[in-house]
Amino acid sequence: MSAYTLRFTRQALILSLDELELEFSLDDGSLCALRRPGEPDITGHGARRPGIDVSLADSGWLSERSFARYLGHSIQDTPGGAELVMRVGLGPLKIYDRYRVAGSLIIRRISIENAGDDELALCGVRLALHGACVGRPERCRFEAPANVERPRLPIASLSSDGRRAHWADATAIETPAFALAPSDAPGLLALHNDVVGETLACWYVDAANPARPRVEGDGAAATLLHEIRLAERLGVEVALSVGTQFILLECAPWLAALPRIRRAMARGAEAAAQAPDWLADAAIVVTHPAHYGGYRSMINALDDLRRLGYNTICLLPVHDIAAPREHAEEWPATHPEDLYALRSFAALDATAGDIDALRAFVQAAHARNLRVLLDLPLSGCAADSPYVADHPDWFCRERGGQFIRVPIAGDVLCFDWRNADLRALAVREAVSLLERADVDGYRVLVARNLPPGWPSGSAFGGGSLGVVRCIAELHAAIHRVRPAAALLSDLAGPLLAPCRDLAIAEAAHYMFIQFAVAGLSALDMANWLRDDLALVDGHALRACYTESRHSSVSNPLADALRGSRASRLALAGMVCCGYVPLLRAGQEENDGAFIARLLLARARSVALRHGTVEPGGVRCNDPSILTILRRSNDEYVVGLLNAGPVRRQVTIELPIADLADGVYVVDDLLNVGPGPEEAGVTWKRSDLAAFSVTLAPFATRFLRPRLIP
Repeated sequence: MSAYTLRFTRQALILSLDELELEFSLDDGSLCALRRPGEPDITGHGARRPGIDVSLADSGWLSERSFARYLGHSIQDTPGGAELVMRVGLGPLKIYDRYRVAGSLIIRRISIENAGDDELALCGVRLALHGACVGRPERCRFEAPANVERPRLPIASLSSDGRRAHWADATAIETPAFALAPSDAPGLLALHNDVVGETLACWYVDAANPARPRVEGDGAAATLLHEIRLAERLGVEVALSVGTQFILLECAPWLAALPRIRRAMARGAEAAAQAPDWLADAAIVVTHPAHYGGYRSMINALDDLRRLGYNTICLLPVHDIAAPREHAEEWPATHPEDLYALRSFAALDATAGDIDALRAFVQAAHARNLRVLLDLPLSGCAADSPYVADHPDWFCRERGGQFIRVPIAGDVLCFDWRNADLRALAVREAVSLLERADVDGYRVLVARNLPPGWPSGSAFGGGSLGVVRCIAELHAAIHRVRPAAALLSDLAGPLLAPCRDLAIAEAAHYMFIQFAVAGLSALDMANWLRDDLALVDGHALRACYTESRHSSVSNPLADALRGSRASRLALAGMVCCGYVPLLRAGQEENDGAFIARLLLARARSVALRHGTVEPGGVRCNDPSILTILRRSNDEYVVGLLNAGPVRRQVTIELPIADLADGVYVVDDLLNVGPGPEEAGVTWKRSDLAAFSVTLAPFATRFLRPRLIP
């Protein structure tokens, strides 16, 4: 017996299953309503719009000049549910919109067939879930975890402007609020109403073509979208499948629904890579030998770096690159990608020293218990590289055949990582350098927001995420020759989880900077962290930073804060929340003493390096204070962050259930011993249930109760 029923009205086709009911328009074939059987609609509020749109190179989005047309459907039983295929006509295209339903989960897949008379150039596909609202609009909230978005947003505040960007959108480049999925972030969009206990979640998965999540609203409902970037030539009567959108209706409030959403997202996915043991303890400084006059001279600076608390050095690209020497020495403010404009994977920058000098530097670092990572420049290629003339098929091209160039850079061409020969060369030379120089791994940074290259001489281009394949192949190769080597990447989404050892969390950087300057409340910051942590594999390592080689362009506020109390607060917050600290050379000029204290506190505390992270895990009588609880076996540390210009006297409830009976002192790890208030004072276990603390403006305290023997 079928697990579904299918019925028709004059205007709709209705698919009913045990947990869900889907209503499709017989006019345009779109999903016009989603609900639980016998309950109000979750989607389909407001004006009806097509659920799918396609952009062509010659004409733009088809829905702006054509009407979608329902052409027919088919349905079949599947384990635990059914699969309905809606056939839709849109301009010269025939679209197969597949909905596979099992329980409360819908898996949506799209195939596009060229039904016209001429070859078509596809630029994008837009998947939409229109007019969504859970319960009453005033109680419905929007979430986009792991993105640069404020949590718990009322849907009334959502704009219909599709160009929503984060707080720093006035910079030279736009850093969108929503990161590309699944390479940079999970692409999760959600609406929930905790009064009725219902959550609607929507996310995107594809190993070849990324999608940009978006949200639009009219005050009463929201439209959740994923826009897939393509560069594909579609021949006559040829079909192309692109991307998968998942829709989950969970009968639970948001925080209870999150673990279930994560389990659904993890089905069929590879487990996260197991990082080498040393990486969780790393404290990384990013620098370049040119800062010191070359490798030989930099050896003299190793002891100073060690005294500051660093145990890992990441060298900016030491390959032969196009950037002028002063860029490596002073950091390029206007063209940061120049540092990654490669001339040759096999050649090093001779001005810093040869391979023998690099190896001598690494040996000197190892003798001081310092590890060395190298930046691997995969962002682009210098236009004067011999690769351009010798291997023109290694580069992405526009539809007209011109090379695609990296934005905000000099003359830098985009590599086409779909090319197997290019990937093989990059991996082979990286492994060779790893072995010859005896370095401890690589940091891989890639250029962002690049248009996908058009294919040449083949039916399909194979997607624009070829760099992910390169990183996966590199990860496997370096671990074959050196299992303890590490691979770091700023592609922090789930797609790379199996092939990276540490993710660089760019979204967290923006959120901490905004919290430090009061652009985000303590409650918002705690909620953002809690949601973000709920989606991450518990063993996955992440790094964060207050400044980077790119922040002068992407987030100049962060660079402007150097040396300020706000910058120190942001950095301390990152450490307190379990991120591996990633610092830029030069920060110690203003904050050397603070950095040394912070890294020493982290080194002295197992809880700060390996403990669980509980944002808001300690009650505080002042809601403007962000509290973080870290636990590890018999140790716990309470982080208190005051992101405000006023001194505050607060009372916190320490979790005494974790403490044995006895007499305690309370250490402030940032001050190496008891804080000024606690010096010479002891407390009984019961006294710690209401513990009074003074926080200076923009101050951080790391409090650790310690039992007196």
